[in-house]
Amino acid sequence: MMWSAESPLDARELLEKLAARRITLSTVQATLERLHRKGLLARAKVGRAYQYSAAVSQSRLIGSLIRELTREIAAGELEPVIAGFVELVGDSDPGLLDRLQHEAAAQRRKERR
Repeated sequence: MMWSAESPLDARELLEKLAARRITLSTVQATLERLHRKGLLARAKVGRAYQYSAAVSQSRLIGSLIRELTREIAAGELEPVIAGFVELVGDSDPGLLDRLQHEAAAQRRKERR
């Protein structure tokens, strides 16, 4: 949700966006604080409230989570994790495989520089 926000959000604004869920303002505030301490959110004090925004990109966070998952379920072996992901993508959105292939080629070119 923080990545799609047009501007930083305070806890009350985020709670409003999460209205369908049954959580309290104090839960939202505590979660935002924890994410800030972990370096995932940036914050700035505006008036009496902190406003939060994403401190890392969504793709960087997902990459970090995949590295952790790879260590946990595949003994650090990336290939079976990626193979499973490719199978999942192929089953659900074959066009996405082409887009991912393009992304992989772009990443390879970037690494060669």
